[in-house]
Amino acid sequence: MKEEDDIYHTYDPSLFNVNDFDVLLHEILKQARSVLNSEAGSVYVNEGDSLSFNVFQNDAMSYENIYRQFYALKDVKLPLSEHEKYIAVKSFNSNKVIVIDDVYEAQEYNFLGVKEFDKRFNYRTKSIITTPLIHPIENINLGVLQLINKSNKDGVLVSYDEKDKQMISMIGSFVALSIYKAQEDVEKLKKLNEKLELANKELTQRVEEELLKSEKKSAIIFHQSKLASLGEMIGNIAHQWRQPLSTISTIASGINFNMELDQFDHDETERGLKQIVKTTKHLSQTIDDFRDFYKVDKRESEFNLAKNLSQCITITDASLTENYIEVISNLDDTIILFGYENEMKQAILNIIQNAKDAILGKIPEDKEKFIFIDLFQDEKSVTIEIKDNALGIPINILDKIFEQDFTTKGDDGGTGIGLYMTKEIILNHMDGSIEASNVEYFYKDKKYKGAKFTISFQAK
Repeated sequence: MKEEDDIYHTYDPSLFNVNDFDVLLHEILKQARSVLNSEAGSVYVNEGDSLSFNVFQNDAMSYENIYRQFYALKDVKLPLSEHEKYIAVKSFNSNKVIVIDDVYEAQEYNFLGVKEFDKRFNYRTKSIITTPLIHPIENINLGVLQLINKSNKDGVLVSYDEKDKQMISMIGSFVALSIYKAQEDVEKLKKLNEKLELANKELTQRVEEELLKSEKKSAIIFHQSKLASLGEMIGNIAHQWRQPLSTISTIASGINFNMELDQFDHDETERGLKQIVKTTKHLSQTIDDFRDFYKVDKRESEFNLAKNLSQCITITDASLTENYIEVISNLDDTIILFGYENEMKQAILNIIQNAKDAILGKIPEDKEKFIFIDLFQDEKSVTIEIKDNALGIPINILDKIFEQDFTTKGDDGGTGIGLYMTKEIILNHMDGSIEASNVEYFYKDKKYKGAKFTISFQAK
């Protein structure tokens, strides 16, 4: 009963509020243990003057005991000055891989806490291998990876050998790259959140100014539209990250599989790690793209309209691809427009989202799905045409789709402000015009029918 009471009284729900960084470290530790056939392990992260205990895994322990051990160690910090006491600190300070064949026979460390841990949980710690997590490019030591109790194919505990030292050193470089990139992205997300909060404050201030100018209705709706798009944008971020994360997982699993089959190829592994670095850079660029979208336009400026449209396609690409919707674009990249760049993006994104919803609602899964975006100009006007193959807009509602609060999605499907705000932006903020129509056209010798949105601006 004493043990159950101990669990009950130490239970803390906040321990389960893990963030994405924790998930990354757990997956890294799991893969590292798999490669070196290790029963348990931990990851420590550098915090300047100490190493903080972040994650812990042990296949031989029950869930309750893992929880109790994590709770006991969650606030543990190993001072970097006490390198003689902790093997993890010694490995960090010396920048060396350290192997201990049997902690009960080793004399160079006192292994503070290990024997107490074994006694409490009826465990037997034998071999340990510890490596510093050094970034191969920046040469920054980010922490320590520690694995415990290697076993052979028969489940017998054996010592870590020279090959294991080489392997964990390579893994340490990969782990360092991942942690460094994750920490960078967390910082970027933090800054993005701060900018979002600032943008919301500035947007609120704009609304108040519009109210003072007796333009209450337009200002409030614009604010609502921006907030309504936030949920869709978060969903797009998730879609954008899904495939790169899957790529990283696939490469790591492939390396692990080759190692298990004793088919380790150094060049192939190096290519895989380079691809992982390239993919993490793509993830970072995605954050920058979404951050730019949320910048508040304070004044009109000249911008490249083709680039603006391409950024809209990039933002929605993962979501469209997941639903097998192909975007075909033909953009004149010489056209420069004067106005509010991000409001233009919002207007175009509303149309693309509307086209996507129409396609998914009308076109069967096994049929082709298209969105066409064309940008061209003549002597009098600059024109954007966006059309789909969703069979068109019913005639009885064609003249209503730009009205405020009009929606065909029912009470739970939409707010009805998307196309209304698109029209407000194009007409009142960009001095342009917009109209919707139904068209029939040919593409690759096949006839299609759908809605077409035509946006026009006066040529400068």
